[in-house]
Amino acid sequence: MAWKRFGYICRKASVDYKEQEKISTCLSRIESEKSCDLYGSKIRIDSWPRKILDEIGNIQDKQKALDIIEIYKGLNLVNQFELPMRFKRVIGYLGFVTFFFCILVGIYQLKVAPSFLEVFENFKISIPSHLLFYQEYWKHVVLVISVMLVFSFVIAFKMKKLFVFTVGIENSFIVKFLMFRSVRESYQRIIEILRFPILFFSGAKKESDDQIVSHLQSINKSKMCISKEMQELIEIEMQSILENCERQMKLMSTVVALVVVVAIFFFLVSAYSPLSILGDIL
Repeated sequence: MAWKRFGYICRKASVDYKEQEKISTCLSRIESEKSCDLYGSKIRIDSWPRKILDEIGNIQDKQKALDIIEIYKGLNLVNQFELPMRFKRVIGYLGFVTFFFCILVGIYQLKVAPSFLEVFENFKISIPSHLLFYQEYWKHVVLVISVMLVFSFVIAFKMKKLFVFTVGIENSFIVKFLMFRSVRESYQRIIEILRFPILFFSGAKKESDDQIVSHLQSINKSKMCISKEMQELIEIEMQSILENCERQMKLMSTVVALVVVVAIFFFLVSAYSPLSILGDIL
């Protein structure tokens, strides 16, 4: 929703600025209007939409600031920056598999295992090694799966922050070292694209060796619409982020699921081996 509000502010500012008014004052005035709330809640202070608006407001040259606003008002960023439903489903599947395992472990430890141990003790029969192994190490298995689950959810939470476009998230430890490199690179390219009008038109960045920035510079010199090209590039990079985030989440969920399946296998072995022993005795 932040990008909806951001787009409205830029569109309104492009036609509603006053000659003697500072750009920062104009942006603040528009954002404080009640009608602005129709386009979403207030923009978070730690988000890129907020940072971009603040940077526009800090530009002293009013005409350059208006030129930058003209570019941003032509961008439609809402659909590109929404967290996809299929990404949420992967996270939900991961939680469901682990929850199912915890239920099985809980039932076994509270109901099944104590009954078997009592029967073996009453018949004075040595406890099977499978049952002893599971009784001794089940806490370790649950701990490993829990750690993997927490690890996966922490990464998923950071991925969600990427779609929210929180300022500085790209420098966090998890994003820099625990996410696929392709995700980080695409995110950084999007930030470069989003900030290009401010850095280039304000004079902060005239030339660059970066391929995307150089391309946008050449677009600006031509008669093509730079807003359109920025949006096209953002869509490509967002698709890349989506696909690679989804690939990483599927990989993590597969690893967790395999560990859970192995744990369930040991659970079944430890549960049925006492039954076969008792069946032979009886």
